[in-house]
Amino acid sequence: MLKWLNELFKAKSTFSDELYSILGFIPKKIELYHQAFCHSSNEVQEYGNNERLEFLGDAIFNAVITEYLFEKMKQKDEGTLTDFRSKMVSRKTLNLLAKKIKIDKMVRTNLGDKIPSSVYGNAFEALIAAIYLDKGSAFCNKFIIKRIIEPYFSLNELEKEISSYKKHFIHWAQKNNNNYSFILLGETGEAHNKNFEIGLFLKDKIIATASAGSKKKAEEASAKKACQALKI
Repeated sequence: MLKWLNELFKAKSTFSDELYSILGFIPKKIELYHQAFCHSSNEVQEYGNNERLEFLGDAIFNAVITEYLFEKMKQKDEGTLTDFRSKMVSRKTLNLLAKKIKIDKMVRTNLGDKIPSSVYGNAFEALIAAIYLDKGSAFCNKFIIKRIIEPYFSLNELEKEISSYKKHFIHWAQKNNNNYSFILLGETGEAHNKNFEIGLFLKDKIIATASAGSKKKAEEASAKKACQALKI
């Protein structure tokens, strides 16, 4: 009995220590953080899984990022702000961010060795919700800015990245009052293995073509070629 109690105390102490190294503060409602790291494949009756917290955390993180960009980038238009936010809250970004702050070491699953990266990004969102419910809105906002945005994001570097060449091209074209269109030039292959060729027209002149297994991918590829050719 004594050995079991010692093991339980040790496990709780280890969790608290690892959590403190991530958060930088001592939580009040520790059960929220246990839930935040509990994937549905390893649901614990005492805490449940993190799906509801993930839902809340997603909304909170998006809202804080939106306000942060609005305040920091006063000269940027709506399209640019939207592009920045998309980069910062993308699934790929959150998955990488979760590993950087070592959330991946805390998550409990029954998925074996092949755990999708999205599990960690989801846990990150759940963690944000846990902080919000534990410490309140103002504290959570400050945590996101000071412990997440400022250490891990550079607005200057983000500006150099292009998340979608199609969106980037359209934004440039609209800003410069240029007419454009993506037109299907042809399609080949069987129904289960189609290949689409898209032409990108600017002022009624074709400036790029590309082929891919879907119209969406072909449009993105043609937009990339156009952006590179026009150096925009």
